Amino acid sequence: MNWGLFALAVSAVLLLGWIVIAVRRKPSPMALVASFACLLAAALNSAAPLRGLLDPGYMGYVFGLLAAQEGLTVTALAGAVFVGGSVAAFIALTRGSGGALWWVAAVCGSLTVVLGGPWLFSALTDPSSNRIQFGEYLTIPGLISTALLFVFLVLPFMLGTVWATRAAMKPSRS
Repeated sequence: MNWGLFALAVSAVLLLGWIVIAVRRKPSPMALVASFACLLAAALNSAAPLRGLLDPGYMGYVFGLLAAQEGLTVTALAGAVFVGGSVAAFIALTRGSGGALWWVAAVCGSLTVVLGGPWLFSALTDPSSNRIQFGEYLTIPGLISTALLFVFLVLPFMLGTVWATRAAMKPSRS
């Protein structure tokens, strides 16, 4: 099976639903940032849960601080990021305030640590050693990946954590 195409198809379905809801609901700019970051994390983890179970040749899973060699551990870790990110993405789009946003705050806060910790360490020690790897299909090396990782996978979760926490403390107005 071509896992890249599988991930692309799953991600396309998520993105299509996300666009439809975003256009209809017109969420705030910060809700869009938090929501899209969660959607991106889900998309990046869309093939690994199934591949961890079905592909005996899978090279292993690494997503920030989360890592697993093969099998059920991959499925559990990547599946948690996929489901958690997907749910948080759509909650952030559809809720302007209220308790449901605690889930978004928790997911964004967790992903800030999971992705931000390794990013900060490598950015401070050797930014040229960073890399973004999409399975065996694509690798983005060095300083380019350091900047891209911060802009797309650290900063949005930091902002999302703050936004969702503030919004969760307000009474619900869906």
